Amino acid sequence: MKHELVSLAGLQVPLLSLEEGEEAIVLSDAHLGLRLGGQARDKHDELAAFISHARRDPRVKLFILLGDIFELWSAPLKDVVSSSYEPLRELARSDATVVFVAGNHDRVLAGLRLMSARGAGDVIVVPELLLLDVGGKRVLLFHGHQLDRAFLITRSLWKVQSYVYMLSEVLHALPGNLEWALALLSLLLLVLLFMYVSASTVVVELALLLAAFFLLTPLLVLVWRSIQEKVWYSLIQPVAYRFSRGRLRGKSVRTLAVSKPLAKLVSLVEELVGRVDAVVFGHTHIPELVVENGRIIANSGSWVENDGHAPSCTYVRISSSAVKLVKWGGGAETVLGEAPL
Repeated sequence: MKHELVSLAGLQVPLLSLEEGEEAIVLSDAHLGLRLGGQARDKHDELAAFISHARRDPRVKLFILLGDIFELWSAPLKDVVSSSYEPLRELARSDATVVFVAGNHDRVLAGLRLMSARGAGDVIVVPELLLLDVGGKRVLLFHGHQLDRAFLITRSLWKVQSYVYMLSEVLHALPGNLEWALALLSLLLLVLLFMYVSASTVVVELALLLAAFFLLTPLLVLVWRSIQEKVWYSLIQPVAYRFSRGRLRGKSVRTLAVSKPLAKLVSLVEELVGRVDAVVFGHTHIPELVVENGRIIANSGSWVENDGHAPSCTYVRISSSAVKLVKWGGGAETVLGEAPL
């Protein structure tokens, strides 16, 4: 398998080439560590069993982890590490190349630079996009939040949640309840500061505002992490998905195949590297494969419980002959959809 970098609108995008007889496994949205209502929602055992199965297939030369593999958005870091252990151990046992493409929930890992004992090239971390050449056909892969209007409107503001998450984990790592003591001490300092320092000049006023921001941050971060599950997953997301016309979650792949954000992204890529024959993404948790205007569009689905709205434990298998949407269950693979490449 060959590996090179191509320049795409200022981004250095990896271009990997599969040889004849080689295949790639694409999976996304494992959300390892995710707990809702105190119950585990990820399927890390199933994922570990599947990777163990797939790594023994001599045709599989590439594992592409297409974002939101780790729930580094709301789950305690200890749960993420615990859930990730077995799947990552199985990946480490594989001789295949592993590519991690950052999603919105694990964006904090986008800057990783990894090299194993086998040397450079077997573990690749990609911030945004990946291109795959299979028998002269081009496949574009990305997580999928790039098509979500909520992320397009807020531009880069959504990335703030990643920093909030990391700061909250640092605070929670303090012994006992020291994080709350630190937050309350910061609040007390802020009150004393405003009691005894008067904003006599613009410079002093700006200094007070800056101090207020830093001193209030620990308390605000801890409060948000305490209520995040109920507010975000139980209130904001359901309401947004129900009433937002621009919501991405729940939309079919056929609808997204003709959407403006996807058309714009594909056009940009095609202007620089030539025709894109297939597009693969995740993010919506809705596994589906369609052919639109001669181009294959596939969603890899997820590895979490989807409340009955869509099957889980799904992935995409790419070879020189076809793109397949496959479900893992009961120790066997079931093809849900297939299109010749």
